[in-house]
Amino acid sequence: MNEQELRAAMRATMATATAPPPMSETPVLDAARRDERRRKARWAGVGSAVAAAAVVALAVVVVATTSGAGGTSHVGAGSPTSSATGTSSQDPSGSSSNTEPDWPDGQTDATATAGPHYDTGVALLESMATVVPAGFEAPRGLEFADGGAGPLDMSQAAWDGKSGGVDVWDYYGTLPLTKGARMGELIVDVKTPGNEATGTGCDLGNLWGWEGTCVARTVGGEPVGLWTGTEAQPGRGASFRHDDGTVVWVFQSPEYFGSGRQALSDLPYSDQQLLELATDEKFHLG
Repeated sequence: MNEQELRAAMRATMATATAPPPMSETPVLDAARRDERRRKARWAGVGSAVAAAAVVALAVVVVATTSGAGGTSHVGAGSPTSSATGTSSQDPSGSSSNTEPDWPDGQTDATATAGPHYDTGVALLESMATVVPAGFEAPRGLEFADGGAGPLDMSQAAWDGKSGGVDVWDYYGTLPLTKGARMGELIVDVKTPGNEATGTGCDLGNLWGWEGTCVARTVGGEPVGLWTGTEAQPGRGASFRHDDGTVVWVFQSPEYFGSGRQALSDLPYSDQQLLELATDEKFHLG
């Protein structure tokens, strides 16, 4: 089951549920965005059939719970999951019913926990820490205020399947940016050549399908998309494809959901700085 099929199954489940009375959407949206952030950082292996089935089951439980409690469930744009498609293995009987991908480098799911690709994910986060703008800080090792596991500064390397026999990797980093007691977030997502993204600039789409509008810009004669979020999904970002097919998304948010901090009163990066970050060779990962 791929991401599109998963979303279709969730929408179908929602469509068959009895619509409950309306309620305030704010806490539901906040919770969904917190879950989305953590799911991206810690659940890249959801592309496997078992994990996808678990998500569908969770969607059914959520619908049943919200219907019974008199609440309205709001489903927004989700984060991308690993497409992780490899050669299917067979059990000793010769059956081909086992469709678990052949994970690379001895991995048991899409996420690398050691080795060169894991190290590349860590290096991405360290590179992000070198581009913190003047007047802002990037504290390390802070925990989620609402009990979420792990630090607010996170990195990940996830195998995203094969293309033409070559492994495709998705590297991700998120870094809290503070000014005084307030906190926002910098996110960088890099997909290596062979990825499923199409087009250049604005045609690449916004990071993880988040809502927003895009205007075409250029840096060094190359097309870059400059994104503006919505009131529900605030922030600004940039999308860029290198000549070798590597795709880079950079996104800054005035908020860091789950941090327990107030949102930044101003965004850390100017539009030009975002565009330059998206095209910066330090984020051109192979």
